[in-house]
Amino acid sequence: MDRFSRKAFAIVASALSGFLLWYSICTCKLSGENPSGVGNFSAHFFPEALVLNGQGKYLSLDPAGAARCYKKAILAEPSLIDAWMGLVRAEIANGKKEEAGRVLSIISGALVSISTWKCQELLFACDLHDGPYFEKCYNFILSYLPHHIEEASWIGSGFWGGWQKSVPHVWPCNRQVFLKELIERKQPDAAVTLLAVMEEEGPALKESVQLQFCDFLIANDRIREARKVWRPWEKNDVSLIHDGGFETEPLNTAFGWRVRQDPDVPVERTYGPPCSQSCLHIHFKGLRNVDWDLASQIIPVKPETSYRLLFTRKSSDLSTDRGVFLEIGGLKNEKFNAASEQVTGESPWKEERLEFATPPGCEAVILRVRRNESLRMDNKISGDYWLGPVELTEK
Repeated sequence: MDRFSRKAFAIVASALSGFLLWYSICTCKLSGENPSGVGNFSAHFFPEALVLNGQGKYLSLDPAGAARCYKKAILAEPSLIDAWMGLVRAEIANGKKEEAGRVLSIISGALVSISTWKCQELLFACDLHDGPYFEKCYNFILSYLPHHIEEASWIGSGFWGGWQKSVPHVWPCNRQVFLKELIERKQPDAAVTLLAVMEEEGPALKESVQLQFCDFLIANDRIREARKVWRPWEKNDVSLIHDGGFETEPLNTAFGWRVRQDPDVPVERTYGPPCSQSCLHIHFKGLRNVDWDLASQIIPVKPETSYRLLFTRKSSDLSTDRGVFLEIGGLKNEKFNAASEQVTGESPWKEERLEFATPPGCEAVILRVRRNESLRMDNKISGDYWLGPVELTEK
């Protein structure tokens, strides 16, 4: 072998040995037997291995050892955020909250608009009792992390001392989102507090949120507050009924018409014969012994006040001994009830009147269009019923 060949062979052998060395390092780092690289030579080349080493020590209840590993990883690669976050966690566990706060302040500026570690930041701020930082993280989650709003809100409730005390810390841009969360978590007191803030400062609620909120307040017996939310739907007329002429589709929520959906008993708005104007049409297919409300509406009223209900109705071929009638009673525990005559068979358009007085403490009544169960053998009702304009006024 000549001199040139020997040099070429030496170069190739050196390159091959270097490749094998590097391969052994990578293999050692990625080995399934020791994936963290703990104690391996590769840890000096890969800061990620130091992070895994720190996590192992943290889980082994050695926060001081974990902090040392994280610091080495940061020195090797300062942009490794997982190492910084691990160091904060380790210092908190080690009782060094001031040091943890200092470390967190170093990286907080780089994480302002990044969502990856925001939930972890929220927990750190909670552990460090850092109110301003906690508020920033929480509002970021409300704005950009909808899947984490629930757990963040529970943490916020504990951090600030209750749902109501969380309200001042919610930024204006997030109030509607927080309101929906209060509705989901069934917190009417906090929701009413938030409503007062929104009325003073805005912004206006979206229509869908308004209706959802109004319905939530009604369900929690907060009728006065519900009426405030309902104001955009109120008309300047004498009647207290919303859309008594059935000119729009039922809202099925809040103080609007609520219509039962049943394929055997379809209920719909209609216009044209036999109606000269919009009306509610109920068609019974003769398949069920109906015993439920076909349509209803919750109506805010005054306690100890006399009212008059006026409506027009028509029927065609209504079978069985139990027909359709209108009933009005207290929304909650107020024990009073007034009902019209049941309509069966064939009946032309006719105006009916129903008078009643609300008892003390009654702030809302419910108007029902219903049919009661028949006890006869031929109890499956068939035929049609039309309900024309409905008005409710004070006497």
